[in-house]
Amino acid sequence: MKLAVVAITRQGSGLAGTVAGGLRTKGHEVRLLLPEAYAREGASILSVPLAEAAGGLFDAYDGLVMIMALGIVMRVLAPHIRDKRTDPAVVVLDEGGGFVISALSGHLGGANDLARELAGIIGALPVITTATDVHGLGAVDVLARDYHLAMEPFEAVRGVNSALVNGGRVGLYTEYRLPEVPRGFILMEEQNGPPVDWKVLITGRNLPPQGGRTLYLRPRNLVVGIGCRKGAGAGEILDSIRESLKILDKSPLCIKSLATVDLKVGEPGLKKAAASLGVPLLVYSREDIKNIFDAGGAGLTFSPLVQQKIGVGGVCEPVALLACPRGRLIMNKTKYPGITVAVAEESSGWWEPVQARRSI
Repeated sequence: MKLAVVAITRQGSGLAGTVAGGLRTKGHEVRLLLPEAYAREGASILSVPLAEAAGGLFDAYDGLVMIMALGIVMRVLAPHIRDKRTDPAVVVLDEGGGFVISALSGHLGGANDLARELAGIIGALPVITTATDVHGLGAVDVLARDYHLAMEPFEAVRGVNSALVNGGRVGLYTEYRLPEVPRGFILMEEQNGPPVDWKVLITGRNLPPQGGRTLYLRPRNLVVGIGCRKGAGAGEILDSIRESLKILDKSPLCIKSLATVDLKVGEPGLKKAAASLGVPLLVYSREDIKNIFDAGGAGLTFSPLVQQKIGVGGVCEPVALLACPRGRLIMNKTKYPGITVAVAEESSGWWEPVQARRSI
């Protein structure tokens, strides 16, 4: 995580240095922020009042570690709190290092996990107040976070977690094999299983209406490879993607990235389409694509015309596979006016980190 460790007093600044060092050893990217009077080597100077700095810190970091009174943190951060899906994790430590409080974004932001990690580093007591954690139950938003699942509709998350905490029956149906399912869910072999208070369905398909108490968890496991003519508009590209997903019976929320060839890196339509979907646009060189064809390119569509124009025999299929290394093509090259689309899917492991790729 990209973290800011902030203190405002002499004693707090001493603890902050220890905390920052411990977090770095755990692999976090850490910036230490201290008042000039208590600054030390490697620290940045907190040159304005904390209330003025709070908004910038809130937007710039994945998590904030605040070594000060909880009341101060509440007052300076309150104007900046917006949405649990985007707010950073906020963890508060007392100056004595006795307690680590998960204050904001405990589940999706990771504050609960960060509090536990910090407690282990300095020998403090983690204070976790989210109800599912208190009762030793799994939370559906943590399940979604850990397995890269998009929640639809997001408003249903509160109802599912409330049912879990209050002893309700929450059925879980999944079309994918997961390594572990949190405690508290009733596993269903079919989507229309025994009566439950809430249904949680892990599926990429657009299923018929299930009733009001249903939460869909969409795996982010699709890559859409795109080839297009120069100047193709974002609307045209998005229409082609939507039509392809309609054919496949897949939700757009399953898309984790678009992919294309380096020649198209400057196409505004591709950039706008990716931004509209809220996903990165991954770009691969013609050398990368050529290597796939040279390795056999089993099942890939080869176009002599494309080979003549750009030096490789295709774009959308090979870039989809390059961006989805554990996947397979579920839609081969499909032509739309001035646009070609291919779709690759990972049936498992999409939640695991992969080697970094170039994106724009």
